[in-house]
Order: sequence, then structure tokens, then C-alpha cells
Amino acid sequence: MSSDKVRKRRGDRYDATRVEMPHDLNALFPYLMKGRNDSIAYFPFTIEVENLLEYIEKNKGTDKEISVFQAFLLSLLKVLRERPALNRYIIGRRMYQRKNVVFSFIARRKFEEDSSETNVLVTIKPEDDRTTALQKLTGEIRTAKKGEAKDDEKLMALFLKLPRFLLRFAVRLLEWYDFYFDTPGFLRGIDPLRCSVYLANLGSVGLGAPYHHLFEWGTCSLFVTIGKIKPTVVVGEDGQPTVRRTVDLRIALDERIADGFYDARALELLEKYIGDPSLLEDL
Repeated sequence: MSSDKVRKRRGDRYDATRVEMPHDLNALFPYLMKGRNDSIAYFPFTIEVENLLEYIEKNKGTDKEISVFQAFLLSLLKVLRERPALNRYIIGRRMYQRKNVVFSFIARRKFEEDSSETNVLVTIKPEDDRTTALQKLTGEIRTAKKGEAKDDEKLMALFLKLPRFLLRFAVRLLEWYDFYFDTPGFLRGIDPLRCSVYLANLGSVGLGAPYHHLFEWGTCSLFVTIGKIKPTVVVGEDGQPTVRRTVDLRIALDERIADGFYDARALELLEKYIGDPSLLEDL
């Protein structure tokens, strides 16, 4: 069933359904750890990408062609579909399960030092397959690179015209409404911090992967930074040192939405899909 056709229940939000928390210590976490950065857990992670790079080279010019960044997006999409607890968020001291997988990231309009940047928001529905997901991704990036002011940029420009005291009041009012009711309508579908995963692909500009905090504004429970591809000495199958190409990831996660065992299994899945990208052909 399409996520748009799911009937909204009392207590649900526009983009998510409410999850009843078990009557144990976890139910107190939103009260004991009130913010995402009170609850943040960091995961350093290194993934071998030899098979991925060979797959990309082999499939150039075919209907299976993907980039490294697209491979990570598809892998995260598959992980979030199979480990849906990672696609949750906490707001108003309550937990919610997202209906869709929503990616947010920054795109440079031109690959130049003085080029402007813009946020890209991509919503993948449960019924979307690989082809549809990639079409949405490339379409949103293409739109962002046109250089025209997007809805989120127009909204930010409007808010920034306010005097500081009015801007502070407006933000607090929106936070109050968000806490007790739902996301205000004019923010829906354009606020980049209301997403399943915020990604920073710093490898695309030749940088490593730093740790990054979570944002208190919005509903993002997962932040992933992707570093550059680099040669790394690893232990080969024969037990001897060998050089393989790897990518470092730094993952920041709101630990209130899932336990450590669940998180570890999800990271194993991510490594599995990057290591064998043919598994991404079936979404």
C-alpha cells in the first residue's frame, strides 16, 4: 500500500506513525536524554570498496550504471528498509516511525571553489524500486544545480529578514508547535533537517570523514559522513598484509531509537551491500 494512503491515526504525524515504547528504561530515555546530542552515539567504520569500484567500472554505460555516492545511498535505503527502527525519530518525548526513507545532503551548483551550495531532499517511498529511486535522486540534484532559488532557500531568506528578537520568537514558536502537534505545513517537504539520513560526501572533494553532531532542530536521527577513497593495508584472505581501497565512514546516531546490537547488525548489512553491489539491483 502506498504510504500516502495510510490513514492517519490520533497521535501520528504527517510523515510518521507513533510507536508505543516498552515500559522499561528505554521509555524514560526521551526524558533523561532530552536532546539528540545528549543521546548521540558515534560509530567509526571503514568499508572496503574494491568490489564496488570494479562493479562501477564494469557497468558504465549500462542500465546498472551507478556512482560511488549512489551506491551508498542505495545501500542505506536497503538497510533502512530491512532495519526500520533506524528510520525512527523522537520529538515531543515520543517516538515515531517514518513512512518513507528521506535523504538529505548538500550539492554544489558548480565544481568551483566559489560556487554556492544548496540542500537536496529526496523522498523514497516503500513502493519505489531501484530505477525510481535513482531517477528521483538525479532529478533532485539536477534541479538543485540549475541555480534557481529553491523553496527552502526562499523560506530561509524570508526568515532572515526578521529582526533578531522576532526570529528568536518565531523559531521558539515553531519548536513549541512541533513538540506538541506536528511539523508546520509550510516546512513539510522542504526542511532538509526533517530526514531519515543526512549525508556529507566529503570524499567528493578529497577530504576524510569527520565526526558530525546531530541537529536538535528537525527530526534527523542519523548523520553519515563519507570520506575519500584511499589505499589501506589490510589482512588478505591468505593472512598476509595487502593493499586494498577503502572508504572511512563516521556515523552519528540517536541511540534512543534502537539498541547497540540492532545498530551493529545494520552496519554489517551496510558493509555487505557495499561489498557486493549486485545485491543493490533488487530493491
